[in-house]
Amino acid sequence: MDQLLIQRTRYLLRSRFRRTQTCPDAMFVHSCRQLVHWITNHPLLRYVIADLSKVEGEHAVRIKKTLEEVPECKGSYDPGFYTAETNLKHSSVCWLIVKGIAELESIDSRKQQFLIQCLGEYLNNDAYIKFDDAVSVLRDVALDGLYEHLDEHLDDRNSIYSILIKYKQRSEWFRKNRLREYAQNGLENKKGEVALAIDVQEYILDQGVEFFVEPASASGEADLVLKSSEGRYIVVDAKYVKDESSRSSVLNKLASGFHQVARYCNDFDVGEGFLVNFVANTTRIRLGLDTLDSFPYLNVGNKIIYYIEVNIADEPSASKSGKATELELSKEDLISTLESES
Repeated sequence: MDQLLIQRTRYLLRSRFRRTQTCPDAMFVHSCRQLVHWITNHPLLRYVIADLSKVEGEHAVRIKKTLEEVPECKGSYDPGFYTAETNLKHSSVCWLIVKGIAELESIDSRKQQFLIQCLGEYLNNDAYIKFDDAVSVLRDVALDGLYEHLDEHLDDRNSIYSILIKYKQRSEWFRKNRLREYAQNGLENKKGEVALAIDVQEYILDQGVEFFVEPASASGEADLVLKSSEGRYIVVDAKYVKDESSRSSVLNKLASGFHQVARYCNDFDVGEGFLVNFVANTTRIRLGLDTLDSFPYLNVGNKIIYYIEVNIADEPSASKSGKATELELSKEDLISTLESES
């Protein structure tokens, strides 16, 4: 994991929002449009706002109604007043408002200003709000709220991935024999990848992660589904590649793993999940995956599935091992196998 790349993603997020926060009022609509275009085309953030777009409630109905009715309104208009019982709904309010403002360039400036005033009134319940004051309210509430949600989501992903990287290091340096023993002979009356998944669960929860384990999904039981107090889910699943596995069995195992995590993500309505692959095979597996902030991932049905490999093979020392054999699997190999299984 490259911390510099993570910092760059956070820097870009901050700089894009700063541009919209500080632009002249006359450029506010155009700047929001640029910001929304960047977010919706970002390989990670687009899934975050896709989840926000699904949040239901009175706020979503009211904002949609305001955006549709105000351009045709001939006189005064009552946009209602801000309602959001949870932080998630607040983030949804922020996203719907910023997205709505970004779509105003097709109407004339007078109607743009009136609609922005209505949205400002919705947020602070001031029926006499002026245009420049409304823009300030939208910057302080909607833009800041959306930025905080996206930034927190990066923290969630990065913190879980960081924990899994530490788990990988601990396992490969100190626990190889123990984990092979778990896989072969069992842990808590479970064997194979289920036993290994128990070890992952214990490690993650021992790190003080503020999540709790969720019951099984409709597609079966994911090895670990974490849920925050605010309702955000994180799906972690485990696979186990035994020693002397053939190319076809490894390909099918991994394709099945990515497919399972994607189905669990669908069940829990989240945009991303994690696949931890324990490899007891001395052959090196090379996956031709895309990367995001240096995290390897596979896009399965518009779900980002991050991949972490944990090598638990019983290998000879470097001086005796000779040249390592490699098994290369391309992204296309995985996708075609996934499609044949679907």
